[in-house]
Amino acid sequence: RDPAGRPRESGASRQQWLEEDAPGFEKSRTGRSRSVEEWMSKLLDEESAPVDGKTAPGDPPGDHEDGGGILEEGTVLRASPGHCDVLARDAMFRCALPEGIAARQKSALAVGDRVRFRAAESCGIVTGVLPRTTVLSRPDPLVPERERVIACNIAAVVIVLSVKNPPLRVRLIDRYLIAVQKSGAEPILCINKADLLESEEERDRELARLEPYRAIGVRIALTSAETRLGMEDLRLAIAGRRCVFVGHSGVGKSSLLNALDPRLNLATREISEASGRGAHTTSSSMLHRLDDGTEIIDTPGIREFGLWEIRRSELRWYFPEFDEWAAGCRFRDCSHTLEPECGVKEAVAARRIAAPRYDTYRRILETLKS
Repeated sequence: RDPAGRPRESGASRQQWLEEDAPGFEKSRTGRSRSVEEWMSKLLDEESAPVDGKTAPGDPPGDHEDGGGILEEGTVLRASPGHCDVLARDAMFRCALPEGIAARQKSALAVGDRVRFRAAESCGIVTGVLPRTTVLSRPDPLVPERERVIACNIAAVVIVLSVKNPPLRVRLIDRYLIAVQKSGAEPILCINKADLLESEEERDRELARLEPYRAIGVRIALTSAETRLGMEDLRLAIAGRRCVFVGHSGVGKSSLLNALDPRLNLATREISEASGRGAHTTSSSMLHRLDDGTEIIDTPGIREFGLWEIRRSELRWYFPEFDEWAAGCRFRDCSHTLEPECGVKEAVAARRIAAPRYDTYRRILETLKS
């Protein structure tokens, strides 16, 4: 079929289609096309050009000329409207985004993406985004139907919380864990500001709230950027990998990065005494490289964290502690809410599944439409 969806025909009809619809198509004095082969070659070139999220077939990356400068591959360090900074060959290149990517930039491009670009002295241009291995995303707060990608190609997501100021919120942990499991990366809980715990009793009480996550195999680091408590544990957990730090404003993400590498010298702010909330010290996501090869993506703090494209029937699989007890459910497609003879509800009643985790499951399930 032709680009408008009309069936292509042979002979004169096909020739007419080529002459009418092919842009820039020229005819000779005899009325025949000057170069059908030239036009078809152009179509093939356009089909093999890099597109969002894909690599051009038969077009390996590297230093080669293609009519507009050297085509290279690099990693997105930071993104701004219509532009991004790309790291390649240990140098940073400022690149503009083509219209197709810029129009849906929040989902089409993120820090950590591998891109192909043409370098230039003033400003290069991105030609395509390569396939992603992992993607951490959430709904756009302003347009919930649109995906907002937080970071790409990450091995771990460090969920940073504080024991106080702002207080520890386990429901946020549950939402982050679902998104991280969906992304394919490893979740790591970093409980910061441990120096604010004033007694052993308070410490034990706060850490007991984290036991359900330890029970399902989530790695937990108790840290203090102020006293450097637990910093080596955190460093070992992320060593040599690319990870992203996420969490509420004011939990100390930037302070942790400064403790890991003082040369970063990232700006930090105090928590507001009136609201108990932190300010958005980090205004945009940025990838930082440490001496040991570790790469950390620092992200702005958030107030709420929505879930992107989670179905009602899928939600139970993001609570791995349900698996053992779901075998005792009467119905194979049990939602673990209203059905009788539910093994999961029985396990909750027997305190074999943490009640707060089950409560979060039910709350999220009520918000999912299908």
